[in-house]
Amino acid sequence: MSATGDRDDIDLTEGSVDDRRLATIRGLLAKAEASEFPEEAEAFFNKASELIARYSVDEALIWAYSASCREQADELRLVVHSPYVAQKAVLVARVASAHGCRAIRFGAGSARGGEVIAVIGFPSDLRWVETLVTSLMVQMTSTMLVGAPAGLSSAQSAGWRRSFIIGFAEEVGTRLQADREVAARAADAADSEYRRGDHSGHSVSLVLVERSEEIRDEFRKRFPHTRSTSASTGGSRAGHHAGQAAGRDAALTRDAVGGRRSLPRS
Repeated sequence: MSATGDRDDIDLTEGSVDDRRLATIRGLLAKAEASEFPEEAEAFFNKASELIARYSVDEALIWAYSASCREQADELRLVVHSPYVAQKAVLVARVASAHGCRAIRFGAGSARGGEVIAVIGFPSDLRWVETLVTSLMVQMTSTMLVGAPAGLSSAQSAGWRRSFIIGFAEEVGTRLQADREVAARAADAADSEYRRGDHSGHSVSLVLVERSEEIRDEFRKRFPHTRSTSASTGGSRAGHHAGQAAGRDAALTRDAVGGRRSLPRS
């Protein structure tokens, strides 16, 4: 998978607060990966995840309360490669939705050997969508190849893999959405005293809804003529269950953030 177009607005300025925050997260993840003790590694992972959630909440509150610092909606274009493009597009859409973004497929033939998917969202959210999708695609593919049962016909194998991808996408989407909601509730609880003095009455949850609605309106402006599409679920209950299990085990933070750019640019 690759990204198209210029996305300089998503890149972090060296030495910025965002850059330092991400450096801290990367450091935690590096310690977790280097640790020989599972409990210690888990603690590092949990702290990294906590900081990522706090970062997202901070961005949302800046957007809500500081007009001069408001992000503008932007567009990220990803190329999803064959095979199983329709099912992989479901994964992109689920990750995008969990971050308040909207995705649209440009159809077969929009990219050589695959398909272009546009994701509309705020730059801070698009950064996480791009990074997570890249990591999850790699994890999903490797797990699918290892877990595919032997002795299936070509048609049965294709059906199993389609079901696997759909199950994986559903589980990951549910996890990401749940994490977002938990982070919002935690921020509201921590900042309840501050918010009582704010006559706007905005909570983090409401701010996230407002951001999603603005992205929905922007999506409609950019793509006024769209139609719904469906992706074959493959018809394999075993494949679907295997995909769900892999989605539950997927590392949403471990491989999702690193020192290198997550997607190659074209």
